[in-house]
Amino acid sequence: MNKKILKQALLFENETPVYSNVKELCEVAVVYQDENNLYFLQAKRGQKAFIKNESEFFRFLSYTQDIHVESFVDITNILNATTRSENIKFSGDSKTNIVKIFDAVVVVKKKGEIAKLYQSCDLGELEAIEHFLAIENGETFLNIEQFAENFSEVYFVYLAGYANTLTREFLKTKEVNFFLDFDIEGMNIYESFECKSKHFHMPWHVENFFSDKRYNNVELYKKQRARLKSEYSQELNQLKELIQKYNTVVEQEIVYEEIIAKENVK
Repeated sequence: MNKKILKQALLFENETPVYSNVKELCEVAVVYQDENNLYFLQAKRGQKAFIKNESEFFRFLSYTQDIHVESFVDITNILNATTRSENIKFSGDSKTNIVKIFDAVVVVKKKGEIAKLYQSCDLGELEAIEHFLAIENGETFLNIEQFAENFSEVYFVYLAGYANTLTREFLKTKEVNFFLDFDIEGMNIYESFECKSKHFHMPWHVENFFSDKRYNNVELYKKQRARLKSEYSQELNQLKELIQKYNTVVEQEIVYEEIIAKENVK
């Protein structure tokens, strides 16, 4: 993590800084954009720099600085952290960044096999596959075999949050079941996808985890609640009501890990 680059990123929060004031950040961003065929930052010497796509900008920072940020508030929290524990708290969530992907690959795993990386030229191999389970988090994706019996899909695709451009384009022609965190960001991620058909996976017993404080993530809820939209697709109404009823959120892997843990005790 380069604090100088993060400080330069903060300059974009309330102004359009000149290139010389964000030079180091721009140099890293230009390379990242070229390598991944992206355009989220307009930056030329002697001119002001502009963010063209904030979500891609924060994804770029997360990847290149080995942190997890989704807003300028997140960057401020990281820079203001005074202890190692605070840095862990603000620079990432409870999960390990197991797989980092650019817009050059789609990460797919077939049940019973290891995950594979598909570049654009390789996606023809998956053309005949219509149904996919889309998984938000890396840890859950790599351990999906433990939960696979709860899903009818045989092919799993890793999203890494909002997913890269190639993955989003690939899923436009597919029928996709989304296994996401049961939180505000999960709903927003779901709404952002265009697919041939899509479904948000909601286990029948999910309210048990909202009502049990052992499984709540109140801090994450507080961090996300400003991004709660007034309207969502009808199928998300149940989740929205649970979030508002209990003022908390639940992470995706918990709902099935608990079942597995109980079965192992028997």
